[in-house]
Amino acid sequence: MFDKFKLKSKAGNVPKADPPFRKGQSLDKKQIYRSRQNFGVNFGGCFVLEKWIFHDIFPEGTDCELQAVKKLIKDKGAKEAQQKFEDHWSNFISDNDWNWLKDHKVTSVRIPLGYWEVDGGKYTKGTKFASYASVYKNAWNILKKKFIEPAGQRNISVLIDIHGLPGGANGADHSGEQPGGGKATFWDNEEYQLLMCDLFEFVAKDLSNVENIAGIQIVNEAEFANDPKKQARYYGAVISSIRSHDKGVPIIISDGWWPDQWVKWVQSTQGNGTIGVVVDAHCYRCFSDDDKKKAPPQIISDLDKDLLTNLTQDGKGVDFMVGEYSCVLDGDSWNRDGANDKRDDLVIQYGRKELDLFNKRANFGSYFWTFKFQSGNGGEWDFKTMVDKGAINPPKSLSAGAGNLDEKLKGNLEAHSNYWNQQNSHEKYEHYRYEDGFRTAWQDASEFAKFDGSKLGRIEAWKAARVAEHISAKGDSKHIWEWYQGFDKGLEEFSAAS
Repeated sequence: MFDKFKLKSKAGNVPKADPPFRKGQSLDKKQIYRSRQNFGVNFGGCFVLEKWIFHDIFPEGTDCELQAVKKLIKDKGAKEAQQKFEDHWSNFISDNDWNWLKDHKVTSVRIPLGYWEVDGGKYTKGTKFASYASVYKNAWNILKKKFIEPAGQRNISVLIDIHGLPGGANGADHSGEQPGGGKATFWDNEEYQLLMCDLFEFVAKDLSNVENIAGIQIVNEAEFANDPKKQARYYGAVISSIRSHDKGVPIIISDGWWPDQWVKWVQSTQGNGTIGVVVDAHCYRCFSDDDKKKAPPQIISDLDKDLLTNLTQDGKGVDFMVGEYSCVLDGDSWNRDGANDKRDDLVIQYGRKELDLFNKRANFGSYFWTFKFQSGNGGEWDFKTMVDKGAINPPKSLSAGAGNLDEKLKGNLEAHSNYWNQQNSHEKYEHYRYEDGFRTAWQDASEFAKFDGSKLGRIEAWKAARVAEHISAKGDSKHIWEWYQGFDKGLEEFSAAS
């Protein structure tokens, strides 16, 4: 009962996030890392073991990480188990890999982690990993030294994804604790949730001064809930915990396979400001029975209407990312309508269609699943293979010096003013707000473009902060919508000019 009261208290007043920039000052790299649109990839099978990706570290008869570490310790002893794990992490990615990522314009990597690896296993008390924590005593430092530092040297950010939660946020083996098909017990255990609040306080504090952290993900693939009050309570409590040490870092939550559910929650929780949350939606079209009944061309066509659509107020105020996707379709789909004979072309069409929609609807970016496999390549699960095939292409780099702001503004402001004046000649519009929004967006976009051709991505949080500045300087109005229209058009025109 005490745990429930403490958790509810933490969740009761979700704090606003700091603006993603400092008023009147130039942007620094840290701010850009936290708000640019990312072309990214997951490091699946690294810190959270998955047998189908890297199998050698799994002793015979084991299928999830808990089983693997338990049997390794039993068979080889804790020291040898620790060494085997550390060798796996340390050798997972080479300098050549990092350089390949940089050369192919990857801007961010999402690194799945288990709660058992944070701060040397200090957050395992009362969990199934408590007896094996010693194996993980160097995991957090290896993450920082072997992953975060070399990424930063190449202007690549890292998304910290606490993928495995105690008891599991879902019943799959990637929770680390069960071999699949089990029950997710995390949501019914307030003690586990409070443990995660402590864990995320540490993560936020320890990484608060690290420049190239794109965000902190507090759950992966939360199981669907028709009434998500337990998830909402956990989200609120962890957001409050993180904000006690870092008021600006993006915090990523799961959409629980129902994006609009969390659009409504974010909108109602933050009001007119921002709580600095990004909603993570995963895009797979190879698992459901419904998708298996479709031929690939239909799946490709249907993406338009079933990916991040039908959102309350068109998702106003809510930033999205796609934390996982692939180019994989089920064998049943490939066996329909002769699709297998055109597989290469259809894979390319599918991947390009996904990226096109992600870039429009998931403004914080997307992360392919996954980067590498122990044996050969993973085909349509394999990032390098799909990049080489041309199915996955980075978005174009933007140029800070492209286009002429005043020239573009003049034509767009005239078109905007003429249109609305004709709609109602008696209305006293405030077209200067449109101009202010347009100029602000263009200038911000130009600042992002100076850093490796980056594009402003976390647009909703950015707009909330910029419009607050505008209102502070020029007052609120029923015509504030003109500022928003100007800002959106400014971003669009800058991108088109680059």
